[in-house]
Amino acid sequence: MRHRAAGLVLAGAAAAALAGSAPRVLSPRASADAASPSASSAPLPPVPGPEAEGLAPLPETSPRNASYTIEARIDPAERTVAGSLVLEWRNTSEVPLDGFPFHLYWNAFRNNVSTTARRGNKRWAGQTGDFEKLLGWSRVTSARLLGETEEDLTPTLRYLHPDGNEDDRTVVEVRTPRPVGPGETARFRLAWEARIPRGSIGRAGIVHDYLFVVQWFPKIGVFRDGEWSAHPFYAWTEFFADFGTYDVSLTLPAGLVVGATGRLEEKEANADGTETWRFREEDVHDFAWTASRRFHERLDVFDDPGYPPVEIRLLVQPEHAHLAKRYVEATKLALRAFGTWSAPYPYAQITVVDPAWGSASGGMEYPTLFTGGASIFAPPALHSPESVTVHEAGHQFWYGLVANDELEEAWLDEGFNTYMTAKAIAHQLGAAGWGRRYFGGDLGRGARTGWPVVAPDVWLPRAAERVPDLRRHGATDVLARPGWTYRTHASYTVNSYDKPALVLQTLEALLGEDRMVRVLRTWARRNRFAHPRTEDFVRTVEEVTGEDWRWFFDETFFSSDLCDYAIGVETEPVRTPEGWFEAEDGSLVLSTSSADGASGAAGDVFESRVTVAREGGVRMPVEVRIEFADGRSVTETWDGRERWTRFRYEGAPVVRAVVDPLAKLAIDVDRVNNEWLADRGPARRAATKWAARWMLWLQDLLELHMVVG
Repeated sequence: MRHRAAGLVLAGAAAAALAGSAPRVLSPRASADAASPSASSAPLPPVPGPEAEGLAPLPETSPRNASYTIEARIDPAERTVAGSLVLEWRNTSEVPLDGFPFHLYWNAFRNNVSTTARRGNKRWAGQTGDFEKLLGWSRVTSARLLGETEEDLTPTLRYLHPDGNEDDRTVVEVRTPRPVGPGETARFRLAWEARIPRGSIGRAGIVHDYLFVVQWFPKIGVFRDGEWSAHPFYAWTEFFADFGTYDVSLTLPAGLVVGATGRLEEKEANADGTETWRFREEDVHDFAWTASRRFHERLDVFDDPGYPPVEIRLLVQPEHAHLAKRYVEATKLALRAFGTWSAPYPYAQITVVDPAWGSASGGMEYPTLFTGGASIFAPPALHSPESVTVHEAGHQFWYGLVANDELEEAWLDEGFNTYMTAKAIAHQLGAAGWGRRYFGGDLGRGARTGWPVVAPDVWLPRAAERVPDLRRHGATDVLARPGWTYRTHASYTVNSYDKPALVLQTLEALLGEDRMVRVLRTWARRNRFAHPRTEDFVRTVEEVTGEDWRWFFDETFFSSDLCDYAIGVETEPVRTPEGWFEAEDGSLVLSTSSADGASGAAGDVFESRVTVAREGGVRMPVEVRIEFADGRSVTETWDGRERWTRFRYEGAPVVRAVVDPLAKLAIDVDRVNNEWLADRGPARRAATKWAARWMLWLQDLLELHMVVG
């Protein structure tokens, strides 16, 4: 989840001035070198079938070791849920188990001393005034073990506090009188009741008449590698669960439009003025649903050749009805691109939810259902709502199907998805325009209030908007560490989204797109329903390429260092030719009268020293392109292991030098120092100096107000 929202257009001279403070854009010359994708809607490669040479066949089903049958009655006016479930759980481990932890996520919102409140949810912990009206909670009222006879497990219920916070109640355990052995199945019946939190402070809840209900039932943890993964609910991490079949019946007041994970099996009107909606889906690891009287429903079908057909159901707010077609087309784009580069989406339907104004549920993913996000004013140049739609639909392929542990290694979903989102949009729609809000507050997860600024004609290279965040926060933590242990929320965001996306883009540039697509396809097929880890991806890259890439991951995933290469040139003549003079700082510059760049009289010889410096800790091989005044150019390579290297040339002077001219190193945090150009006289030098100072001042001012806000 988490995708940056777009702003509105700020017209006039202020917009022009502020557009100049946008993240740096490659010059036309550099852009050509970087071979940036254009808005060409180029055709994607064919979808590989299971018989494709060298690719593993897709599994027909998941392990289905955690299946739920749920019945729940919901009273939106009272914000209550009364439910019961039967969980059929199979022990896929090699050890017997008699203790079973269940998540009660809504207890994160029962007070302001839960782990969620204490560890970073400022919007929750800082509530005052009508705080009690925001509260949500969940409690198990009965737990039984089903078999030949039912056994009451309710007396064994106890809250677990693995993080030491005795006030947290987001994990509860039940114990069985006999262990459940390897390969054996246990059936639990749990009854629970809950109060739905207000939807303005968490991913789930009620806003106006809009219900978005997720992480709402007691959900068992995942046992693997000899231990349970059942952490408390942390403010910025997400979720992890095993696959199974969900059969869910929801009883709600009549007249609501309801959307949920899976297929609608039946809908029944009840004598008490309610309706019961029954949904079912196989091979998923969670169940989410939404309801509102205001939803407008739009139906479409994705049926591109080579892909299984998918029914698209859009539930859109009436004020956003004019964006319906864009929502749907963006969903098709994601199904097409992600399905081609990984493996096709296997479910028969997908539900797209346009969240209500004021809800914190926007930009989130659940099996076969996701939320988008849009404003009434949605300039197409910004790819909004397209970008958030592609991003959240893309989660179906990583979070939904590969299903890594989001608490421990969020980058395997968020990083992959961010990288693929930028790739898909650039490939199909072209680079997005630049937009940001200033002088406002932070709504969390990338959203802001304040003055909106849009620069439709300022195009960013793929994923370039993520570099400033990497520069600011990328050195706080090693990327490959448990997500809930990052030092700050900003570090979690950078190391789960920004840095891994840029690392994967860099890997693609080094491997070549064809080999990278093969890596992605192999990874997605081999690990469907498999809960893989970081080391599994490293092995996949090495297996597909037949090469040692451990060095690359040591420099990126297993490092907190930043990547920054810089270049400089010194030129000294054997004798000073006509048209060149010595500047105030002692460097040799070409007079503006020698616009043709001629090196002077025949026989003049210069010694040029091109120094490439590794300013950051990350060591990467780089190319260096040098251009001379007589029109010649050369390309050198450097392994980047030492702190600097130097290339020497005699002949015509160097007029341009670029390190990483094809912009392969997307993780480079400062591309401004990657290029050196011979000055064209003292006037340009002075203008450039003052322009740079003014822009730096403006940028600092804007960033200061963003922090203060």
